[in-house]
Amino acid sequence: MWFSIDFHSHVPVYVQIKEQVKGKILNGELKPGDFIPSIRTLAKDIGVNINTVARAYRELEIEGVIRAERGEGYVVTDIENSKIKLELIEELEKMIQKLKQAGVSKEQILSIVESQFNSDKQ
Repeated sequence: MWFSIDFHSHVPVYVQIKEQVKGKILNGELKPGDFIPSIRTLAKDIGVNINTVARAYRELEIEGVIRAERGEGYVVTDIENSKIKLELIEELEKMIQKLKQAGVSKEQILSIVESQFNSDKQ
C-alpha cells in the first residue's frame, strides 16, 4: 500500500494521510475488513513522526472509517462510501462559497473543475 506525502504542501501531513485512506476506500483499493499499516510501519515507510500517523488514525477512527482491533491493528470499517462522498461534496460546496466570496467568477470555478477532470484522464 503506497502513500505519497507532499512535504511542501500547505495541507498538513496527517490530513494527507486521512485523505489517502479515504481515497483508497472510495476507489476500492481498501475494502471493509482490510487492515491498514500499523502506525509505526506507516510512519517509518513515509518518514514522518509516529504521532502524525497516530493523529490521522485517531481522527479516522472518530469518523468511523477505521477501528482498532485489539492486538491486530487498524481495520477498515464497513462505512458506506456514500458517507465519505457526502463529506467531500460538503467540503467542495464550502470551498466554492469561499471562492465566490473572494470574487472568483463562475466561469473561473468551472474552468478549474474542468481542468481537474481533464488532468485525471491523462
